[in-house]
Order: sequence, then C-alpha cells, then structure tokens
Amino acid sequence: MQREIVALERRIATLEDEELEVMEALDEAQTALASVVAELDAVAASLEETQAAYDKSVGVIDAQVSNETRERAFLVPSIPVDLLALYEKLRAQYSVGAGALRQRRCEACRLELNGADLREIATKPADEVIRCPECDRILIRTNESGI
Repeated sequence: MQREIVALERRIATLEDEELEVMEALDEAQTALASVVAELDAVAASLEETQAAYDKSVGVIDAQVSNETRERAFLVPSIPVDLLALYEKLRAQYSVGAGALRQRRCEACRLELNGADLREIATKPADEVIRCPECDRILIRTNESGI
C-alpha cells in the first residue's frame, strides 16, 4: 500500500508539473494571440485609412476626367478636322497623340531632341503641325520648349 501511495504521489507530482507546463504554454499562447489581434486591428485601421484615401483620390480623378471631357467636347469643334483626325489616329496607335516640347524634350516619348531637330523646329511657322522626330507624335511648342 505504501508503494502505491509513493507511486500515486509521484504520478500526482508529474501531473502537476505537466499542468504547470500546459498553463505556461497557455499563457504564452494567449499573449501571442493578444499581440496578433492587436497587430490585426492596426492593419485593419491602416487598411480603412488607405481605402478612404483611395476612394477620395478616385473621386478627385473622376471629377478631373469629367471636367477634362467637358472641356474637350467644348474645344473639339474649334480644331481643324484634318488635325483632329491625325491626333485621333496617333492616339489610337500610341494611346498618346501629342506631347508638349519642354526643355528640349518631347513629353510624349520623354526623349530629348538633338540640336539639329530643334533648329529645324524653330524655323517652322507657329501654325504648322510639327511631329516628333523620335516618336512621330504631334509636338506642341511651349514657352519652355528650349528653342
């Protein structure tokens, strides 16, 4: 009987040790869970902020597109038919039909024009349609053209 009591006491001690280990593991798991839940909440809040900023930006862009579309519809009748046809053809081909000439660079293809091309462009009349020698799109001369 004493052997059984000793064996039971040993078994009880072993079970108590195992219970302590399980309780420690549970505490660690609960701490990790709390950390993950807090991180998830922070990510969810950040996502909400980002979504709100995205929605606001889309609204601004939609308003700009609407304004530009109205302005384009107003201006199109004043553009010569052949120039408009050329622009639409180039736009269909390249998605950008024209680009400003700024600081010796075509804004359509982003390439810098060489001096000979710039001199040739400078000699052309102001009302002549000029095409980029690099990308063949319509060049729009500006005060910042560099010519």
